[in-house]
Amino acid sequence: MMYVSARDRYILDKLIEQPEGVTIREIASSLQVSERTIHRDLTTFDALLRPYELTLKKKTGKGIYLQGAKEQIKQFAQDLQDSKHVDFMPEQRQVIITCKLLEAFEPTKLQSLASDLNVTVATVSNDLEKVAEWLGKYDLNLKKRRGYGIQVTGLESAKRRAISGILAENFDEADILQYIRRQLPSEGAAVSQSIAGQLLGFINVEKLKQVEEAVERISRSLDYRLADSAYIALVVHLTLAIERILKGENIQMNDELMDRLKEKKEFKLAAEMAQQLEDTFSLKIPDAEVGYITMHLRGAKLRQDTAVLFTEENMDTAMIAKKLTEEVSQQVKIDLQKDLSLYQGLMAHLDPALYRLKQGMHIYNPLQDKIQQNYPELFTIVKEAFQQVLTDLPIPDEEIGFLVLHFGSAIERDNQRRTHEAVVICSSGIGSSKMIASRLQNEFPAITKVKNMSLFDLDDMKPEELDLVISTIPLVDYSVDYVQVNPFLTKEDVLKIQEYIDRQERQKTMPKQTVPSIKKELKSTHEAQSVFMKMQQSLTCTVALLEHFRLIKSTKTGSLWPSLTETMEILKDKGLITHVEAVISKLKERAKMSGLGLPNTTMALYHARSEHVFQPFFLIHELAQPITVDAMDSRTIEMKRVLIMLGPVDMTQEETDILSSISSMIIENDDSLHLFQYGSEEDISHFISHRLMTYYQNYFNEGDS
Repeated sequence: MMYVSARDRYILDKLIEQPEGVTIREIASSLQVSERTIHRDLTTFDALLRPYELTLKKKTGKGIYLQGAKEQIKQFAQDLQDSKHVDFMPEQRQVIITCKLLEAFEPTKLQSLASDLNVTVATVSNDLEKVAEWLGKYDLNLKKRRGYGIQVTGLESAKRRAISGILAENFDEADILQYIRRQLPSEGAAVSQSIAGQLLGFINVEKLKQVEEAVERISRSLDYRLADSAYIALVVHLTLAIERILKGENIQMNDELMDRLKEKKEFKLAAEMAQQLEDTFSLKIPDAEVGYITMHLRGAKLRQDTAVLFTEENMDTAMIAKKLTEEVSQQVKIDLQKDLSLYQGLMAHLDPALYRLKQGMHIYNPLQDKIQQNYPELFTIVKEAFQQVLTDLPIPDEEIGFLVLHFGSAIERDNQRRTHEAVVICSSGIGSSKMIASRLQNEFPAITKVKNMSLFDLDDMKPEELDLVISTIPLVDYSVDYVQVNPFLTKEDVLKIQEYIDRQERQKTMPKQTVPSIKKELKSTHEAQSVFMKMQQSLTCTVALLEHFRLIKSTKTGSLWPSLTETMEILKDKGLITHVEAVISKLKERAKMSGLGLPNTTMALYHARSEHVFQPFFLIHELAQPITVDAMDSRTIEMKRVLIMLGPVDMTQEETDILSSISSMIIENDDSLHLFQYGSEEDISHFISHRLMTYYQNYFNEGDS
């Protein structure tokens, strides 16, 4: 069944009655509306005509006409006669009114809206209250002018966000992808066909297809994968941008934000994309538009299988992820802080999410209602935890919804792995093994079953059949992961067993790529040499980092840079850098981009790459007196220590990984934060050495793929 409005039916009847053509002026005059209104209506006909293989064509002097087979036009005319007027639900009316107002470049009269929807002016006025409320989410207002009509007012960027938002709320991603590929929305779509036509009237299918091709080319150059929702949002945003640039509507961006965006790697890709679109559509895309493309790329929701590598660049995100997990863990009374899968998921979501929040960008969450319905308590906990961690950054429920999914999955994983079966092997007889079994179940509620076994029993077991193996004797001839303890289970033994359980659980949930894998079948001698060379680079870098680590206490009072220059002179004397002023300049550039202070501490992490630095190194510069600096959470801290990471411009992946591991150590937990703030050079050096030793133990022992 075809659904059309009264005005659409009138226009289509005219086209069928006058196969040679009818002018826009004639139609507008008959209906007593503007020619612009008729032009707008015609853009929605594509969805109605496509199933009949009919198209609208324009002939100079004659106007518009239907092109297609006579049989198809006849069938269309018959179906049009059988069609029904649309009786919209209030929510559907409000969607259509919102669309019409957002698309209009001049005031729209209430009578015109009422006529379109076949309702009274009073009904439209009532609907406008809800429309105004919805537009308010995007910082847009409805302006009423007596005698002229009603119009949406606000920034062009806000109007575009609203158009993207209304598309996202009313279409599944699959529907828009199908539309891009010249198909109608799927039959089971949640909106009626005429609403679909109205919504999709915002975007021209041919432009959409060409934009998608440009986005597809550039997205291959990204070092991360975009989620489908982010990919479609970018395609729709760019198509809207082109439509509105062609109509003379340009976006604005403040110079400070633009300068910051130009520093980002995504800006170059955005500029390439803009160049492709300029060539395709023969138009000039302003710099501000390139800035907004960059924001889309930086704010894009990542694919869940994307592991966000920890670097000093996203240390603020890592700290928030850790603090958020700590807060939620306390509330749900489950320790989620060792769940690496949760950490990676939060990093993948928070990195772009924090950017979206700071830039006022919106995201649509199609699962929002179900999440709040299925996880009401967890939703409240996560929202309060976020507000606790980032007090000055308001967060919409849609973003909280995505975070709830991450925590909900982690709690499910924890529930599945919290129970263990232990095997106890003891050489001193059944009595002592039963005593250990009793102690185990008292100390570790997660151990629900304990079985006493002899070494002979162990011979008959396969490693995969064993969960926890606790032994009072060395199991040197067995390829099984176990923990050796004293028969009387000392306090140290209890800690050893807890670490063992944690390790077993980590190995079950840890993504395989989190540690470099060297336990793999090498296909050639050349491949073996490559692996050894990378190991050598990594070890050489580690030895140098430990050798050059220092805690340098400055005697200079006053501002930061003269004090840091003093330390750089020491580094130059040691041959670690070649040009003091150039390295200081790089550190200043980085400090201008964003706050570097670690929130709620007395230290900041200053990092840079420079052609005047020969090898990566890490040191701590202690100030003679505290200095107020911007922190990563947009507040300030009283900085007492400056953690300095420097490296050459062309650092290898192995060198980058080692520096990143040190960054991660700093914010590992409250104890590590305290150590780097107040610890001695010897204590910090010992801590770094111990953690790097663990890093290499993982490298050699846990690298199975």
